[in-house]
Amino acid sequence: MEVERYGRTAKGQDEISNSKKSLPAKLRTVLFLIDSAKDARDIQRQILMIGAPADALQQLVSGGYVAGVTAFNAPITGGAVSIEDQIANFRVAKAFMNDTIVDALGIRAFMFTLKLERCATPADLVTLLPDYTQHLLKKVDREAVRAMVERTRELLIAAGAK
Repeated sequence: MEVERYGRTAKGQDEISNSKKSLPAKLRTVLFLIDSAKDARDIQRQILMIGAPADALQQLVSGGYVAGVTAFNAPITGGAVSIEDQIANFRVAKAFMNDTIVDALGIRAFMFTLKLERCATPADLVTLLPDYTQHLLKKVDREAVRAMVERTRELLIAAGAK
């Protein structure tokens, strides 16, 4: 039976939360795409859109960063999201934006990253989405940018952005 959903393990969450950067840039970006609420086919579609290796998901599983979600290890959903979860989601969204823009533009992303560092709320990040999109479009194809912006919006919604 093929796994239909994947979630980050403690190792994967630690990689994102503590900015370990022990993964190659594309695999790290794929790690941000992982969401136990999303179907594996949707994640695989986004992986291909951003130009990551086709086996990126399997590499993350093999490395212990991601695991298949089953009825036994699925996160409990429903109810209100705690403020701690919103803060964690904000940090993930901010790190995702930073990593993807730096991966795409290199040193030319410096001015954008300075603006990003000043962001303190999900609403602040939302205001940067148009610039983020325009900067990515300079170096990354339209479909990949669409996938990255789509994931950023999902993360921001999870962080409490309206």
